[in-house]
Amino acid sequence: MTSAMRRWVQTPKMVPLAPAGARFAVLAALPLFVGCAAAQPAGGVQSAPPAAQSAGPAAPVAATPGAPAPSAAPAPAHALLPRLPEITLDPKQPLRPLPELKVENIGLHVGGGPNDADTKAPFIRAIAERFPQFMDCYRKNDDPAKGGRFGIDLHIPRAGGHPRVEQPRTAMHGPEFRACVSNVFESVAFLKPTHGATTISYSLHFTVAEAP
Repeated sequence: MTSAMRRWVQTPKMVPLAPAGARFAVLAALPLFVGCAAAQPAGGVQSAPPAAQSAGPAAPVAATPGAPAPSAAPAPAHALLPRLPEITLDPKQPLRPLPELKVENIGLHVGGGPNDADTKAPFIRAIAERFPQFMDCYRKNDDPAKGGRFGIDLHIPRAGGHPRVEQPRTAMHGPEFRACVSNVFESVAFLKPTHGATTISYSLHFTVAEAP
């Protein structure tokens, strides 16, 4: 080895260093690289970015052929109730409003007597119980503004009960009105007459109050 070569081997070599700023940049980047490497999942598969994992409105899911359809929401309780039938009035037979009306007995004669107050009282009481029905019949009167009288003969059997009606008489108009009043008389239930089968003649008076 020559003297020149010996000097080159024995002389220490000075390796030029990078500038201070560059060294700091390399050292600062090293933790970030290590952190990213640590966050890397095994197998080299990256997890979804945080933006993709954020909660948001669910996208509609397309129905898969053959998959069962989702069950419908239960119907509200009021939808399960049966529908009630509607009530309609017959326009051919409207109810007439009643005027201020009074019904009273104006005469009772017991055929064959006696005609004292005690004998008449049971007949009068039995018929008076039907006064509300007589007033309902007055709606069928063709001229309800006038009022009027209604007379009839009632044949009461020996055992009492419902009478047989004969000879209804009135100046008030309306066949339905007369039939209604006669039917109410037939519905009266009389007590057993004291003197056996009895026929009475009875008269009602319908009085209409005058308008003020």
